[in-house]
Amino acid sequence: MAERVDMSFRNKEVKMWFIIMVPIFIIGSIAMLTNEPASRYLPFLILMAGFATYYIWRYRYRRRKKKTGNKQ
Repeated sequence: MAERVDMSFRNKEVKMWFIIMVPIFIIGSIAMLTNEPASRYLPFLILMAGFATYYIWRYRYRRRKKKTGNKQ
């Protein structure tokens, strides 16, 4: 059975998701409202950069946690 996920701010992955993605959503929303219709791809690129940043951090965090055997 899959491991249960603690969806609180005690979980470092949830905390980092909010730290990275909330500003990205705000910046993407502002970019969507202020850009010309011809450049509507910019908010999508901003959002994808945020997701990539989070998942790269998550991969490194889990690899480091697995290597040290530390459960946080």
